[in-house]
Amino acid sequence: MNDTDNLLLDELIDAQRFVGWVNSPNGRGTISIIWSCVLVLVTSIWTAIHLNLPARDDKWVHVIARRVRWGFMAILAPDLLTLIAANQWESARRSVAKIKEIAGSKQWTLEHAFYADSGGFHLQPADGPSFPINANTIHFLVSRRYIRLPEVSEEEILDKSKTDAFAKSFTLLQTSWIAVQSIARAIQGLSISPMELFTLAFLVSTASSYFFWWHKPKDVGVPIFVECQYSIATILAENGRSDKEYVNTPLDFAANSTRFYERRRTLRNYDLEKRGRGTGTERIPLQRIPDDDFTLSLPCLLIYLLAIPAMIHSCIHLAGWNFAYPTQTEKLLWRISSIVLAAGSSVCVGVIRVLTTLGYEGEYNLAWAWVNADRRRLDESSHKIFSAFGDSFLTLCTLVLVVVRCFIITEAIISLRKLPADVFETPDWTNFIPHV
Repeated sequence: MNDTDNLLLDELIDAQRFVGWVNSPNGRGTISIIWSCVLVLVTSIWTAIHLNLPARDDKWVHVIARRVRWGFMAILAPDLLTLIAANQWESARRSVAKIKEIAGSKQWTLEHAFYADSGGFHLQPADGPSFPINANTIHFLVSRRYIRLPEVSEEEILDKSKTDAFAKSFTLLQTSWIAVQSIARAIQGLSISPMELFTLAFLVSTASSYFFWWHKPKDVGVPIFVECQYSIATILAENGRSDKEYVNTPLDFAANSTRFYERRRTLRNYDLEKRGRGTGTERIPLQRIPDDDFTLSLPCLLIYLLAIPAMIHSCIHLAGWNFAYPTQTEKLLWRISSIVLAAGSSVCVGVIRVLTTLGYEGEYNLAWAWVNADRRRLDESSHKIFSAFGDSFLTLCTLVLVVVRCFIITEAIISLRKLPADVFETPDWTNFIPHV
């Protein structure tokens, strides 16, 4: 048998294994696969993302654009979204303990702490414009008796939220269906499409974000104003501060006392149009708390716990190792991308540990956009070349992870043009019913 005969035989086998677009009048079809996956992705993203309160002069276009940007980030870097959610959860948990130490109040719950850290409370001083204060600032002001602890019930805060526990539970139930269906198909030996596998992997990170943001109020539009009888000038003078020192608000020294990550200088003012506008007493403080505000470093135990769903999310793509793809090239690229996703984050963490041991003093960047706030500046480092190399390596790692993530998403979509025939078969659910 010559090469031409082998080629014709391979084409005949592919024609029997693969099919193109399939209508779905009475069963699974291409459009039903697309619809179920897109519906799960959109509803998960829409209900999972809990953004901070907008500025009072933000138009609805700004709010929608901000949500869309975070939606894209959730798809491209779901583990990063979970990390931000975990950071906010840990900050809220610590806030509850700190407030109870000084106020002894049982009225300060996780809902209160989340609400404060999202910009739900605005301080109205005796002089100047109001501005948002987070939980750290509230603790500072209450402990020094500048204000009383805001007397807002948990019910009032939840009433401002646009999504309740029922809506979140319903979304989780809806997204669980695709997981159950995928497991049933695997048990019965039916093929799963790459799009369904990608959606299943995404749900793991979404579930983690749901957990950490469960108590955070969602889509609150109007803050609660906290009256202060003292002027900002008095508060700053009594604490040895100057009104020229702040970047976001006059009380930055209290709000940022435990800050770990901050934006790079080139991105510092992005989506924060009111930052530092004006001079002196006419200077306008920042009118909203950024959604990417990393207020503290996470404990090692929580980092290790975060690594579990991150590894599961990455390793789920490895389940598509022996899937039938339209071409062998796509199959090879899927395998490479899955390996890089599964090992990439662990390699980055390992390299950081090694660099630290060797004396690395540069910026620990997170997805390039954020750098650790307590770093030693590159121009102050005695190992400038070494530090520059470390920063470049971490940036390259981020770029590689984004590229392979984009390929996974692209392949999940374009593979729909040619899927194995049994992808469109429906599992026989009666096989799971025990027979008496």
